[in-house]
Amino acid sequence: HVCMVGADVFPQGFAAVAGKLKSFKGVNMLVDIGNGTMNIMYINNGKPVEKKCYTEKYGTNQCVMAVRESILKQFGKVIDDTVIQQVLRYGTAEIGERYLVAIRETAQTYVSGIFRKLREKEYDPELIRLYVVGGGGCLIENFASYDPDRVFIEKDICATAKGFAMLSKRRL
Repeated sequence: HVCMVGADVFPQGFAAVAGKLKSFKGVNMLVDIGNGTMNIMYINNGKPVEKKCYTEKYGTNQCVMAVRESILKQFGKVIDDTVIQQVLRYGTAEIGERYLVAIRETAQTYVSGIFRKLREKEYDPELIRLYVVGGGGCLIENFASYDPDRVFIEKDICATAKGFAMLSKRRL
């Protein structure tokens, strides 16, 4: 038997930035790009905006599938997902140049789609700072053109775990 005493529920990605909320001046957009989904949340002057939280089925796995399909279409070859993931994470892999170019082009197209979806949620880089958390941050870092003064990519893979630990201590 389990007796639940209480529970806190937070939007996806929130824990990764919970300790930094004081630095969120003005209008900010938090985007957590995971394997299957991309979660978007506004944080205005350090306060989450509950009515402006969105989930899009546009995670890194959809990018991997797009790359796989592109390689099959262009070259009639099946490429191992570990190779695709390496290129997405680091921008390169030990493969032929034509395959590398095809993967990069598909990833760039996919990342353009990420920014299109953000614009659909009223993202404007001149008006809103963007904070990217989750494994998909490497897609933005490697395949997007962005202003590093307006777009922040959390590279600490433990940021969410650290955030939940901080929130739990606060609660206790």
